[in-house]
Amino acid sequence: MTATAKSSLWRHHDFRLYWTGQASDVLGSSLSSVAIPLVAVVSLHATTWQAAVLAAVQKTPPLLFSLPAEAWCDRVRKRPLMMATSLICAAAMGSIPLAAAYGRLSLIQLWVAAFVVGSCHVVGMAASLSYIPHLLPPHRLLEANAKLASANTLADIGGPALAGALIGVIGAARAVAADAVSYLVTAWCTLHIRSPEGAPSPPTAKPNLRSEIRAGLAYTWGHPVIGPLVTTNAITSTVLAGTNAIWVVYLIRELHWSPEAFAVVTSTGASGGFLASLVTPRLTARYGAGPVMISALTLTPVSQLPLLLASPGPAGQLWVGCGLFVQLFGAVTHGLTQRTVRQHACTPGMQGRMQATGQWTAFGLRPFAALLAGYASTALGLHTTLALATCLLILPPIRLALTPIPALRLATP
Repeated sequence: MTATAKSSLWRHHDFRLYWTGQASDVLGSSLSSVAIPLVAVVSLHATTWQAAVLAAVQKTPPLLFSLPAEAWCDRVRKRPLMMATSLICAAAMGSIPLAAAYGRLSLIQLWVAAFVVGSCHVVGMAASLSYIPHLLPPHRLLEANAKLASANTLADIGGPALAGALIGVIGAARAVAADAVSYLVTAWCTLHIRSPEGAPSPPTAKPNLRSEIRAGLAYTWGHPVIGPLVTTNAITSTVLAGTNAIWVVYLIRELHWSPEAFAVVTSTGASGGFLASLVTPRLTARYGAGPVMISALTLTPVSQLPLLLASPGPAGQLWVGCGLFVQLFGAVTHGLTQRTVRQHACTPGMQGRMQATGQWTAFGLRPFAALLAGYASTALGLHTTLALATCLLILPPIRLALTPIPALRLATP
């Protein structure tokens, strides 16, 4: 069954499968995003530098593979690529609890598994984001992205809570097995989508990977709307990659949080993203896409203040949870709006290259940011490093405000 122009996308059989698969993927990834750093810090006694290296390894694949992935995705059908990457991720995540069961788990294996999964995410994300415009008409994209954002944020809420429960019962390493299962569910859902996917348009000339990459970069960066959105994302993503590399160490060792408290606060804060997924379409319709994106970016530096001012104990945990709620509300509001704007603005033949160029631009500096944060934390202290990062987060909304984007509005059906 397909959805009519005005019916809910929940009546669209293939979108339901797509949504379920993406939700399962994010739920498992959310769980492992809590479990894997805790495996490193608590079970394997990683230093601050080693934890930063783990974060850097997770963030290196976009730098290496986004640009080749962009051209590849535009050449081939997206669904087989999505299924293959999910199955490889399942095998990589499944190796962690298996090694732990035999007492052979090490930081090296965590780094390798993180790199493999990150690499598959680069290809899988480029394919899945490029697939939505093939599955739905343009006027349904904002609704689709909002529903996907609600799935993501519900998974972000449930993932850490599930992680906390599983870690308390079976340990962090074995809890990662749930992530492996989630990837299998994603592959199954993708396999059962019934809508035929049209073959990509044949190239007018002999395919040349280097020239296709250059064309994707030039198109994305030079586009009057997509270009500023991509560069703004790069600033925000790079800075947050640095803070995310060290904040687990900061909360566990300096504020003396328990792993269970960390999981609960992370889960509670993620509800801000779920609220954003519900209200963003109405905010965008009323105020315009440009003002909504700029306002959402302004919330990011504000949301870091509770982390800087928190003290050990329940009161500090409450304040950090509130800050995380605000940060994820802004992140989801900005993310789904700018994603929809980019999908609307991009020509069909450039969707894969545009999405992957956006990944490369936004995520390419993240491994260096993680390593720099680890070094700065060792030299200056965790708190000082987090404060410097907060100051840098003031730049993205200013950057976006100085473009024509404040006047941007999305077309409605």
